[in-house]
Amino acid sequence: MVKHGVVLVVLVVAARAEADIDNRGFLPFGERAAMLGNAGTTSAYGEAVYYNPANLTRIDHASLSVAASTYLKFDVDANPALVLAGQDEPFSASGFVPIPAGVISTYKLGGFSAATAILVPEALDFKNRSTLTGGGITATLLQQEQKESLWLGAGLAHPLADNLSIGLSLFAIRTKEGAINYTRLTDGVETVEVISNEDTSVISASAVLGVYWEPAPELGLALRVQSPTVRLVGTTDLYNSSVDTGNATQAPSATEQTIEGAHAARPLPLDLTLGVSWRPSPKLELVADVGLQMPEKATELEDPVAGTRVTDAKLAPRVGVGADITVGDKKWIRLGAMINRSAVASPKTEADPSRDDYYGLTGGFAFQKNRTLTSIGLFGLQSNTDTFVGGADPPRKADARVRLYGAMLSFTYRL
Repeated sequence: MVKHGVVLVVLVVAARAEADIDNRGFLPFGERAAMLGNAGTTSAYGEAVYYNPANLTRIDHASLSVAASTYLKFDVDANPALVLAGQDEPFSASGFVPIPAGVISTYKLGGFSAATAILVPEALDFKNRSTLTGGGITATLLQQEQKESLWLGAGLAHPLADNLSIGLSLFAIRTKEGAINYTRLTDGVETVEVISNEDTSVISASAVLGVYWEPAPELGLALRVQSPTVRLVGTTDLYNSSVDTGNATQAPSATEQTIEGAHAARPLPLDLTLGVSWRPSPKLELVADVGLQMPEKATELEDPVAGTRVTDAKLAPRVGVGADITVGDKKWIRLGAMINRSAVASPKTEADPSRDDYYGLTGGFAFQKNRTLTSIGLFGLQSNTDTFVGGADPPRKADARVRLYGAMLSFTYRL
């Protein structure tokens, strides 16, 4: 009976650990765009090195930005998450993550505009302990997951005409991921413990090509093309073990597996974004971005012992819209909304990854005093998670959701 419970719990834990084939750019990011629903392809700020390097030509002064430090609170709920010995069991977890999202400098190089950047567009840390009891079985789960991406790069832009510019940014991207899962189940006679640990470090390269065109003073059009990432180096270390104390009819048993330096990659497919800004009056700018992450099948893990893990990313659209309103002398209110669809197909069986489609609102206030521009904002995101209840017979989907909300702060100094 305990062994059957172990299988169900481990399935739920594994499904969560593998459930983030990317919702690309779902966290608010940037010094201005973060408060405009991530609609940043027409933004003439330092964040242009990431969103659209062509806009660097529209920055008429050198600057240094400490951009959009994000303070993130998250809640994860599923009711039920799994069935343990015939009993529905809920799951909930929460956490807090500070994300130092970027340092960007912009300057002129002859007829070119340039920027250098250290960016952290994503950093998540999940830690949780849960105790579940059902049918005489007690299950204890300890889980910790970490994920962080660091982008180091530079951008260069040049005007092709008075109202047309082009730019290119090159980035080296380091992705680090770690996951530890410990499960202990006991019925008072037999105890089973299962431990898994996976640590991944990958360095990739990617380029961002941007174009900005202003056919009329009140209208701006933008195109952003990010190349697929190219793996430079990457490895995964894996550890799995299980211990069963046995019972009156079964002897104790134990297994252990260690794999060091397995070939690993964290591919990102080709990504296209179209942006528009419209200024119906001097005190109002409306912006909108529509992005598409292209479908791609790519290998994430390849090892003779651990096997091969392949991502099958589907076409994933996302939309960001915002309004930048001037409310005083060098004072602005910024409001935005965003939709970020998952690259994962809706799960058809319990073994399929979960799907998260995020919807969110952003907003903030910015003001400039002397040479310093300060931006303060808030955001809230929710995903109605599409996933199955672990071990349910007949199979059924869980009532599950993820909520993320927090604050943003950035400073830009005009040199």
